[in-house]
Amino acid sequence: MIMKKMMIAALMTVAVSTAWAGDSDALKKIMKAGTYAEAESMIKSSLSALANDAEKAKAYNKLVDLAMKGVSKEMNVITNNQMAEQLGQGKVEQYDTLSFYTSLSQAFAAAKECEKYDILPNAKGKVAPKFHKSNQERLFGLRSHLINAGIWYQDKGDLKKAQEYLGSYVDSYSEGLYKELAEKTPDENLTNIAYYAAVFAFQNHDIENCGRYADIAKKDPEKAKDANNLKLAVVQESLKTRADSLNYVTTLEGQYANDPNDEIVFGTLVGMYSGLGMNDKMESLFDKKLATDPDNFTVWAIRGQNFMIAQDLKNAIDCFKKALKTQPENPQILTFLGACLLDRGSEAENNAAGKSGRVSQAAMDQIRPLYEESKTALEKAKELDPDQASTRWAYPLYRCYYQLYGADDARTKAAEALANGK
Repeated sequence: MIMKKMMIAALMTVAVSTAWAGDSDALKKIMKAGTYAEAESMIKSSLSALANDAEKAKAYNKLVDLAMKGVSKEMNVITNNQMAEQLGQGKVEQYDTLSFYTSLSQAFAAAKECEKYDILPNAKGKVAPKFHKSNQERLFGLRSHLINAGIWYQDKGDLKKAQEYLGSYVDSYSEGLYKELAEKTPDENLTNIAYYAAVFAFQNHDIENCGRYADIAKKDPEKAKDANNLKLAVVQESLKTRADSLNYVTTLEGQYANDPNDEIVFGTLVGMYSGLGMNDKMESLFDKKLATDPDNFTVWAIRGQNFMIAQDLKNAIDCFKKALKTQPENPQILTFLGACLLDRGSEAENNAAGKSGRVSQAAMDQIRPLYEESKTALEKAKELDPDQASTRWAYPLYRCYYQLYGADDARTKAAEALANGK
């Protein structure tokens, strides 16, 4: 009987000591940390030594507290500066932009980790988060600064950081930590920022996040086509084998069948047909397109290029002229047209010369208009693209001057043309 009472007493002692157990030694050390870097290092090295999920949540909340010290310090300067400018009183002080944005990023990241453990059920199976509400309230209102940070890093040419901050802005809106406030606060910037996050992700070769952010951006009617274009580019980046490409073609064909007016999908499908040598399918697609859109630029531009490659100059010229009906100031098509007219003139001149090597004046009178028309097209291309950013008009224009004016005048005129460009 005595033994039994002793055992019961011992068990009660264990229960009481467990119920009133304080923080583990590992957590106590973390809670004494004075800087974010110090606390973060301790958490990384001793996370497994923390007693339970509640301790892990508390440790990460300590990180949020330390990061928020840095945020608050710079925010105070920013607020005082705004007041000084509005009231015309006081002194505008320089604040540490890098420190501010770094602390901001750390606060959002630490809060996300804190939430992960804070919402887990305790030993009794109950969910009783301790830090959810406070972190939600102190961070949600700071999201707009993530946009400013993304722009700041973009201006500095650091697109990875720009993506990181804009992505954090987008992601935070749908994260559980901010769900209640997000539902009450429609975000008019979300789809626009998601689009730029997708652009930066694409430039950073982050294919997964590019597609994810593009899907959010597509919800905005004004961004839908551009976002879809990004998604198509992402898929093309991931194609490894011919089988991948053929499967992608099937997907594009389905998308195009659902929306024949989507020029992005149409252009992508045409490019895939061309790259895979599926010329019959491409021409069939062109015929169907022209039946409903006789002046479609893409059809005539690509047909013209195909004829140009095949040295069918007459048909190439005809196609390029039809393409220019809808885009009369397209410097690339103007250059292609000018080059084809030039080659056709040279071809006609060689035929007229025959074995004698001489071209009669009557024949030149017939040929010269081809060179004049070529010059007009190429000079317009030069005017539209003086730096040759999208097309190389300089060499065919020099050749055209040579045919029309002779070697000396051609060099002079070509030099003048290049002086206005590059």
